[in-house]
Amino acid sequence: MPPSYTKKDGKDRKGNQKFRPDPNKFLFNIDTFWYNVDILNYDDVMENGLLAELQSGREFYMDYNEKKTIKVQLPTYENPLTFAVELGQKPLYQFSLRNDDIAIFFSRRYRDDGQYPIKVQINQFLLWDKGLINAFAESLSVLMSFGFAVGKAKMNRIDFAVHSDQWKWMLDDLRTFEYPRNFKDDNKPDFYRLDPSSGEFETVYFGNRTRLQLRIYNKTKEIMKKGKMYFLDLYNSLDMDTENIWNVEFEVRRDFLKECEDEEGLKIFDDLEEVFNRDGLDKLWTMLMEKFYHKSAFWTQLGKGAKGKFARTTGYLIRTKDIDSNFDREVAQIRGRLMTAVVGDEKCDIETAIKKFLIKNRQYEERKGKSFKEDVEKKKMLLHDYEINKTIKKETLE
Repeated sequence: MPPSYTKKDGKDRKGNQKFRPDPNKFLFNIDTFWYNVDILNYDDVMENGLLAELQSGREFYMDYNEKKTIKVQLPTYENPLTFAVELGQKPLYQFSLRNDDIAIFFSRRYRDDGQYPIKVQINQFLLWDKGLINAFAESLSVLMSFGFAVGKAKMNRIDFAVHSDQWKWMLDDLRTFEYPRNFKDDNKPDFYRLDPSSGEFETVYFGNRTRLQLRIYNKTKEIMKKGKMYFLDLYNSLDMDTENIWNVEFEVRRDFLKECEDEEGLKIFDDLEEVFNRDGLDKLWTMLMEKFYHKSAFWTQLGKGAKGKFARTTGYLIRTKDIDSNFDREVAQIRGRLMTAVVGDEKCDIETAIKKFLIKNRQYEERKGKSFKEDVEKKKMLLHDYEINKTIKKETLE
């Protein structure tokens, strides 16, 4: 299938317009980021009350399926953020604190076997909004707010993502695609929703998720399935073809990173400070581009992501705009549900439907001991967003 290049690039001998990939239509970003971190005073902080809070919250969650919360005040936010106490990840991490943007996993006590006592996950929206370095720094601020003395941090998982409309991937494109083969040569790619007659597919997977996996998939279809509509506004703002967005995504795990060295033979990926100071993400991306290769101008443009794009990209998504656009798209669904409230009534205007909803909502809140306003304020506190945080009412914090 011919590439979907849109940047004019002169004309051929016959006078036909030539095109090349438009570099402005490649969105380089880190989509998922996990790291483990050493804590120099771990047991002291845990025994000073945090362990008891985590244990109490974990038991409460298991007994009642409801979540206790812990407030965290960061210097860059006007009001506190909230984290819910939930279950951890066996076998090492027994507890977790989570909000909409960050999850922190805790072991019960410090270990002397080299396993770091805390693991942190930074979620997609925060990475796309603030960029990796700023999001990472904010997660460290959360840890330090508990009194932790932060030591060395190591990458646990990192997902490189590049969204573009400059190529529509087909089965024929992969006939010359180069990828690492194992000794038995049986690590063939896996396809999802492949149409053999047309060559169209939704996703192709190279490798496995325990070490290193490349996924090339139709991002447009994923957006529609998962309701990530905020991406459409981003694509439209860049004049991208929203019907033909593809994602080239590498999921890189710790087992792969442990084997990696830079050109000087240094294990820089064992220390996040070294990764950031020595352009480690650029070097890692270059390694991936060499391990997997497609002979096309598109792939060449992908390789240019090794010039500071991943670590420093910020501002792709803005949460307040996302909330507004999502609400716009939910109007039809809300309208349909209100219609069910009056479908059996002679008076079936929208004002009557809203009145019936308000009555039902009041009955529900009285029965459950809830307040709509208070629940909205609590939801605001789960978001790492400066502008939303400013709108939290002081009485909510009391």
